[in-house]
Amino acid sequence: MQFLLFDDYVLHAVQNQETQVLERCNRRDMQAWVMASSVPLILERLSATGKADESRKALGDFLSAVTLMPVTGEELKSGLKSNAPAYSHALALELAARHKLQGIITTQPAAFPKSDITVITPEQLDGVLEQAEQPEPAVPLLNILATYPQIMEGAEAGWMSVIRSGYFILGPQVEQLEKDMAAYCGVTDAVGVSSGTDALLLALMTADIGEGDEVITTPFTFFATAGSISRTGAKPVFVDIEPDSFNIDPKKIEAAITPNTRAIMPVHLYGQCADMDAINAIAQKHNLLVFEDAAQATGATYKGKQAGSMGDFGCYSFFPTKNLGGFGDGGMVTVRDAALFEKCKILRVHGGAPKYYHKMIGGNFRIDALQAAVLRAKLPFLDTWLGFRRANAQRYTRLFTEAGLDTVIGLPPEVVPGHTFNQYSIRVRDGKRDALRAALAEKKIMTEIYYPVPLHLQECFADLGHKKGDFPVSEQASDEVLALPAANEVTETQQKHVVAAIRAFFK
Repeated sequence: MQFLLFDDYVLHAVQNQETQVLERCNRRDMQAWVMASSVPLILERLSATGKADESRKALGDFLSAVTLMPVTGEELKSGLKSNAPAYSHALALELAARHKLQGIITTQPAAFPKSDITVITPEQLDGVLEQAEQPEPAVPLLNILATYPQIMEGAEAGWMSVIRSGYFILGPQVEQLEKDMAAYCGVTDAVGVSSGTDALLLALMTADIGEGDEVITTPFTFFATAGSISRTGAKPVFVDIEPDSFNIDPKKIEAAITPNTRAIMPVHLYGQCADMDAINAIAQKHNLLVFEDAAQATGATYKGKQAGSMGDFGCYSFFPTKNLGGFGDGGMVTVRDAALFEKCKILRVHGGAPKYYHKMIGGNFRIDALQAAVLRAKLPFLDTWLGFRRANAQRYTRLFTEAGLDTVIGLPPEVVPGHTFNQYSIRVRDGKRDALRAALAEKKIMTEIYYPVPLHLQECFADLGHKKGDFPVSEQASDEVLALPAANEVTETQQKHVVAAIRAFFK
């Protein structure tokens, strides 16, 4: 739950060293906001006690545990239109409503006009939170808004820096993001691009993959994997997956290699890295390039190495639902070879170098500076969020096992340590997957199927000549997988609710 801490409560808490709310925040029971516009007034009142330095430090310590809520000029003007006798109270109600907070904590609830926003004292907080610990009426698959309090200050500062600079296309924010991501992934060079799909396409173009070439990949993945190969004029050659990891089966790759094979494109599906030692060994043996599709696996590791750092190219997605997601589309390409890195940067801007002089035909593959600013604000939190995802996955596995469901449904194993569980996908056997999904939806538990039709059976790839039964492991996965809510913001109470609903279905 999220609450706005009104200035009278902040003043009271700092003066009396009250830690109840902060302790709740540290335990992740709730998230707290303070209006940025109220900070100067709070500090003035604290300083009036004659201990300015102590007051400044005490307030700073308090604010470090909460999130400052930005207040725009439009919101300040909107507060003036209210009929409420106290401007600050009207503004607090307006902001709580706009940010969809659960309430306001104040020492004087009676001072607030009547509204739909819950206004409580700190003494009432425990009761409100205990009541909220009952299973929620809805369990979303993903709640993107839940992480906003942690990154809002950094994102706001980054966006304002971009706006004031007027540097919206590439520029300093993008360059710094590329450096930050390269350092995080343990590589030398990275290129920020417009989407995860464009990351794949640009990487293939950089390697001159095109007409007459073949690229080996998996049929059990998001469409962009094979779609990007086809867009270059090359042919996607499918190889079936392993039943446990859902990733391409290295033991089946060599049988698919022909004189036209140029590359292998493994996908680190759901955040579990493919068997990169085996794949790289095959690639080296046959002089093939390796393009890692790490769209779902930012932060995942394989034997201590980051996903996307082990092939010739690593391709990432910053789509909002990914491990590291922006406020729109975005992506990144990591490039092992220095010469290809320079070529990749040129192709990103239509192949022009210098500007308006073109020796190559590229595309408009640029990430914008506003997205880069958001991603830079989020990156420092990534490992913490991934830790929560792993903990949620482990909890699900424990709860399902304790409920005796581990023999009824297939639980996703961590084949190699370093899984980030971008998705926690169970297997529902005996044709019951869709019925279970419908039953969960009736209880407002959201799920998703990644992916219901393997790529070799998609209509647009009919010219490849595949039929049902060609890749049986992928086809079985498409019939059985069901992704449950498991993102970093999912609570233990919600997970118990999900497990109980699944247990009730199978009774």
